[in-house]
Amino acid sequence: MLRRGLAATALVGALAVTFSGCGVPGVVTSQSCIDWVYFETPADAAAEASAVALGSVTGQSGSTQYEGMAANIWTVEVVEWLKGGGGDSIDVVSLPRSCGDSSDSMAQFELDDSVVLFLRSTGNGWEGITPWQQVTAAEDGTFPEAWPDDLYD
Repeated sequence: MLRRGLAATALVGALAVTFSGCGVPGVVTSQSCIDWVYFETPADAAAEASAVALGSVTGQSGSTQYEGMAANIWTVEVVEWLKGGGGDSIDVVSLPRSCGDSSDSMAQFELDDSVVLFLRSTGNGWEGITPWQQVTAAEDGTFPEAWPDDLYD
């Protein structure tokens, strides 16, 4: 009797694992979910960034992979380096949000919108520091004191 109960419990547990994933029951899917750091203010993000640039996103220049997920590369015209430094025109990998959310925070800006970018330098160039807090609008070309209310939309 005890063995039958253990076998039934094991079978139920195996089925629960099989059916608890994302996607269609019984079909194994894989998606990366990264637990990104949250910065309370843009000043906090700037303190952790390798570089901070004031400029404008001028267009998408390609794509790449980040931790197995698709990521866009954007060309940015830099008006001023607020921290660190680099060229007047840089390419930036926009980090993917993960967990099935394929939206790109840099795509929300129109060409020539004034933005502040929070960057880290890698062996391959520049990338944002987090998907949600890698870029924000620069109202009147100035550094923002707070994140916008719709930051996580």
